[in-house]
Amino acid sequence: MYELVIRGGEVVDGSGLPSYRADIGIRSGRISRIGRIKERGRQELDARGLVVAPGFIDGHTHMDAQVAWDPLGTCSCWHGVTTAIMGNCGFTLAPCRPDEKHLVLRNLERAEDIPAEAMEAGIDWTWETYAQYLDALEG
Repeated sequence: MYELVIRGGEVVDGSGLPSYRADIGIRSGRISRIGRIKERGRQELDARGLVVAPGFIDGHTHMDAQVAWDPLGTCSCWHGVTTAIMGNCGFTLAPCRPDEKHLVLRNLERAEDIPAEAMEAGIDWTWETYAQYLDALEG
C-alpha cells in the first residue's frame, strides 16, 4: 500500500520533456511509482488541474539574514523552492568580526533593500566564524 497517492496531476518532471497527466505513489517517503495507479493510498490527494513538480533549487539567494526571522524562507517555499543555497554570492553574514558588522549590513542593505535597522532588530548576532553562524542557524 502507498502512504500517499497524488492523483491526476500534470507532471512536470524537470527532464525537458512535455508535461503529462499521471498519478504519483509514495512509499517510505520516496516516489515509488509515476503513472496510472489503481491501488489506494493511506492518504490521497486530488491534483487534477494542478501541476506536480519536484522541488526547485534556488542557487542564488541572499537569505542569510532572512532565516534569522523567517526560518522557513516563506516567500521561497510558497513558490516551490525546497532547497536554497546561501552565502555563495560574494558576501554573507559570516565570518564577520564585530567591528566589521556594519560592512556586512550595508552590503545586504544595498543588495536586498533590507533596512539595517530591521536586520539589527531581527538578527541575534552571536557569531564571528562561519561554523558559529551555522550553529546559530541550527539553534
